[in-house]
Amino acid sequence: MTYLSAKGQRLFYQETGDGPPLVLIHGLGATHDMWWPQLKPFSERYRVITFDCRGHGASSFFRPGNNLDDLGEDLASLLDHLQVPGATICGVSFGGVVAQHFALAFPERCRALVIADSFSEVHALDSLGAWLQVPMLRVLPRSLFARLAATAYPRKRWELARTEIQKAGLTVRRQEVARLRALLNKLHLTTELWQILCPTLFIVGDRWPTMIKYSEIMHKSIPQSELRIVPDACDPTSLTNVEKFNSLVLDFLNRS
Repeated sequence: MTYLSAKGQRLFYQETGDGPPLVLIHGLGATHDMWWPQLKPFSERYRVITFDCRGHGASSFFRPGNNLDDLGEDLASLLDHLQVPGATICGVSFGGVVAQHFALAFPERCRALVIADSFSEVHALDSLGAWLQVPMLRVLPRSLFARLAATAYPRKRWELARTEIQKAGLTVRRQEVARLRALLNKLHLTTELWQILCPTLFIVGDRWPTMIKYSEIMHKSIPQSELRIVPDACDPTSLTNVEKFNSLVLDFLNRS
């Protein structure tokens, strides 16, 4: 296993392939493993870097007093360790929030952005389910939480996503992810997004209107951005429509 130690943190990471660097950031409660459907096609052209954010997988704790900015700084430390001056950053859901923090704090290091099924703010009317996740994460047994999370993904339509979401739920670091979920529910980045000047691709599944709304908000806020809505997909599009997601990302990277 490969680790970076920096600023008192330990981050687990992996690298696959050669070429321009491409960083993939996982969703909340998941780990770098969620990107396995993308590794082969992406690593044929790119140096793909995956890692576990604080509070996830084999990386350090997300402690009380830590904030979302710390996660962007962790990524900068990882790129320093790998001697990568700049990279394309791709994040899904929570990973898209981390990508935004990184792009705002280190614009010179962000060559392009791909943000999938994510958000830059949370509206009160949309957030009841997100707020309920906080106590659920803290009190429910992992096995029950995993089963509940998987119910959003019908077997006949999204069997791969269902399997991966349930697998992540069985290993989720509950207290730390609950702490992160509470911070995400208070997110307000939209008014800062005009500062992101690199080429940006937004991807969102068509099955959750709330996520489309949030993607449109971000798209309107970033000057050099484009938005693609993927049919028969939801968060995470990278698992609910793998072929289309991979195609959109590779096409965008070829043009950026």
